Amino acid sequence: MSFETLISFTLTLIIFSYLLRDNLLYRLVIYTYIGITSAFVVITLLENVVAAYLATTGDTLLLLAALVLVALLALRALPGFRAVGLLPLAFLIAVGAAAAVTGAATGTILPLVFNVVVPSADVVNSAVLFVGVITTLLYFQYGARRRADGTLHRTLLARGVGAIGEAFIVVMMGATYGAMIISSLSVFTGQLSALLGR
Repeated sequence: MSFETLISFTLTLIIFSYLLRDNLLYRLVIYTYIGITSAFVVITLLENVVAAYLATTGDTLLLLAALVLVALLALRALPGFRAVGLLPLAFLIAVGAAAAVTGAATGTILPLVFNVVVPSADVVNSAVLFVGVITTLLYFQYGARRRADGTLHRTLLARGVGAIGEAFIVVMMGATYGAMIISSLSVFTGQLSALLGR
């Protein structure tokens, strides 16, 4: 049994100790993992994005503009400079929203419409997919009206559609949680078999 195997098995057991209760060792392992992951992301970003961009294009003006936006965003941490950090934050939100809308349209909505409009061999799956997406989206659109006494009221149709969307959300979250448990147990059994040498 190698030293790395023993360390990884111990760290896995410490992670699973959270099932009993939150403890100091669990938090230390999580903080270490977050620190290592952050350092890895920064190194990868510098080597594969910034250095590669400078090597291929040599356009330092765009890189300088990005560094200025990063510096302005970092200034938000200081109490007197909070307003200065709003510009890169607004730029970041606008670009993120545009990317999200474009990704949702080209990756989800257009294929969904194509699957529903164009007849396919599996009509049932297409219908379930269409109903799931539409009712889940309508679940978050309340469409409630305010009564005279100030309370909000949704129509029976809106409540019914929302309940179907909520059921799809519950099934999705349950499936995701089950997949996470299965993958965690797979990692644990892999660590256990490596530790025992089988």
